[in-house]
Amino acid sequence: VTRALILSCHLPYIFHLPYPFSDTIMSSSRLSLLFIAFFLFSGASALTCFENDDEGNVYSRTNEAWKYCSLIPFAAPNGKGRASGVGAVTENLAGYDATFGQNSKLYKVLTMCIYEQYNFGAINPAFGTEPEYMFRCFCNTDGCNKMTTFHKYLSAQRDDSKQ
Repeated sequence: VTRALILSCHLPYIFHLPYPFSDTIMSSSRLSLLFIAFFLFSGASALTCFENDDEGNVYSRTNEAWKYCSLIPFAAPNGKGRASGVGAVTENLAGYDATFGQNSKLYKVLTMCIYEQYNFGAINPAFGTEPEYMFRCFCNTDGCNKMTTFHKYLSAQRDDSKQ
């Protein structure tokens, strides 16, 4: 709502519309222009991430709800990794947003990796009594979670950031 209010205040200057823009009822063409401008300037776009299924097939998928791509790297030579897209529906993104928001001309977060402990047994003993551990990495550019060895993954992140 704040963005729309700020945008409507600056639209006369951006699109050279007569001033005042309108203090009462906007015409339908001006209202349409306001909505178009809002979506153009909002920066909303779909993110493309790799996903894999249980059989090991890897797919490239695009989803407007995703804000990050996730990769659980291969843990061992014969271990299985997991790639997916991540959005507000599946994760609490506050920590990721704060980390990836730490950018400047001199510094940019390319990938964030975390080591997590889940104690599902506390919810229901049927899940077992021992906690589970997971190492996951998150990135926010198209195709950044390509499944490969972890070293190649980090090298690709570095190389892609130079473009």
